Amino acid sequence: MSNPRLMTVLGPIAPAEMGIVDAHTHVWIEPVANADPDAPVLFDETAVLTELCQFKAAGGSGLVDCQPGGCGRNGRMLSQLAEQSGVHIVACTGFHRRIYYPPDAPLWQIDAEAAADLFVTELRDGLMETAVAEQPVRAGFIKIAGEATMAATPQHLLEAAAMASLATGAAIEMHTEKGAAVEEFLQFFVDQGVDPQRLVFCHVDKRPDFAFHQTIAQAGAMLEYDTFFRPKYQPEQNVWPLLMQMIETGLAAQIALATDMADSGMWQQFGGQPGMSAFMTHIQARLVQMGVDDTIIKQLMGGNIANRLAIPQHRKE
Repeated sequence: MSNPRLMTVLGPIAPAEMGIVDAHTHVWIEPVANADPDAPVLFDETAVLTELCQFKAAGGSGLVDCQPGGCGRNGRMLSQLAEQSGVHIVACTGFHRRIYYPPDAPLWQIDAEAAADLFVTELRDGLMETAVAEQPVRAGFIKIAGEATMAATPQHLLEAAAMASLATGAAIEMHTEKGAAVEEFLQFFVDQGVDPQRLVFCHVDKRPDFAFHQTIAQAGAMLEYDTFFRPKYQPEQNVWPLLMQMIETGLAAQIALATDMADSGMWQQFGGQPGMSAFMTHIQARLVQMGVDDTIIKQLMGGNIANRLAIPQHRKE
C-alpha cells in the first residue's frame, strides 16, 4: 500500500495531518420525518460551529462523523462546518440502525448489489445530497450498524458493505450493541474476503471482557472505546482498567478512542456536559497523568484511526 490518503469532507489528506481525532462522533444530524421521535438531532448551526471551534482551540484536529445518508446526514453542512472551524471532518456512507429511518426508507428495500453501488458511488463520486454541487463531498469510510445478533442485522446491507469495502479499499466502522456478536460479525467479513485490518468495531468497551478484546485485536480488527463520559457503564471500573490492560499487553495499536456525542446533552453548547473539548481536557490529560507513553497517546488519540481509515492510492479513490 503506497501513499495512503484519508478522505475528508474538504478533500484527501495524509493520515499524519489529522492530528488528534475523535474516532466516532456525530457532528450534524437533521430531523428525519417519520423516524423514531427519540432519534437524536444536532442541527443548530451556531451551537455546532461554536463547539467545533472550542474543540479546535483545545487541541483537537479531526472528527469521524458516523451519521450515514438517509438518517440526518447533510454533507453540505459538514463541509461548511469543517471549512469554518478548521477541524478535519470525515463523512461516511453506509447504514445505521433501522430506528433512525422512516419505515419506508429505500435502503431496506433494495438488494445487496444496489446498496453496494450506492456506497461505492458515495465513496468515489460524492454523497447523494452533494452530487450536483460544484465540489461534491465524498465519504471517507463505511459506517454500518449491527443489532444484538447477526440474525437481526440486515444481511443484504452487511453484504453490501463488504462488497463496497473490497471495491474501494474503504474501512468499515461498525456500531455494535454493547459489543454483542462481534465474533460473528468479524467472521462474516472474513468469510466475505474483507481484511480485518479494514474493520473497526465500536462501543465494545461496554463489554469489558479483556479476553474478548485481546482476541479481536489479535485478529487484526480495531476496537473503539467511548464510554468515558457515560456513568451508567462505570468507566472507572471498566473502560479505564481495560484500556490500561490492553496497552500493557502491547495492543494499543488496535484501539481508537472516541466520545460518540450523538446526544445533545453531551454538548456544552446545548447546555450539557462534558463537551467536545473534553476529548483532550479529560481523556488525553488522564492518559498523560497515568504515565502512558506519548507515542501511544498519539496512536490512541488519532493516529490509529487515521491510518485505519486511509485508503491506498493504488486504488481508485
